[in-house]
Amino acid sequence: MRRLLGFLLLSFTVLTGSASAYAQDGMMNSISFRKIPSDARLQVQALDNSDSNLALQKEFERVLQERGYRISESAPLILTFETRGEVGAWTTTDRRHVLSFESNGGRDGGENAKARLNVFNSRSGGLLNRGQGGTTIATPSSYRIDVSVEDRSTGKRLWQGWSVAKLGAGDGQTLTTKMIPTLVEGIGHTIRQKSFEVY
Repeated sequence: MRRLLGFLLLSFTVLTGSASAYAQDGMMNSISFRKIPSDARLQVQALDNSDSNLALQKEFERVLQERGYRISESAPLILTFETRGEVGAWTTTDRRHVLSFESNGGRDGGENAKARLNVFNSRSGGLLNRGQGGTTIATPSSYRIDVSVEDRSTGKRLWQGWSVAKLGAGDGQTLTTKMIPTLVEGIGHTIRQKSFEVY
């Protein structure tokens, strides 16, 4: 009975550990140079004023206010952010061809005409099998937000943070929006490789 209980406990630990490893989709890091009060007045600025970054700016302001920060155009501290996306890589194997025609030479292309029937091909597939053809993702696309808080009067950087997440489902805008709460929680703290869920 003890062995069975021990086996079940070990199985549960392995399964929950592997599930939590898959749930950690994003990674956040930050460096604090000076203390920032939790009720500080901030102005939020996007380094690129694209429509998507202006929407992220509003989301930053909303989350900051929820956490007790005050938003003001003339605030003594300026929070700036920049977003970047990196397109992933994929590999494509041959498509399935059952029948192919080839023709060379002659004025009308009728000379040396050939027809080929693909009966079986383990890679691309044929008449008798589907094969292993298709597109597979080798490296998923990833998105990054870089954030810094600076003193308006001195220009000195007080805090710097960045977050990276891989695009699994949805779009980059949704993914970067989900990174904002973790970044805001980290303001004023030094954090090393904090993983968080985005899906």
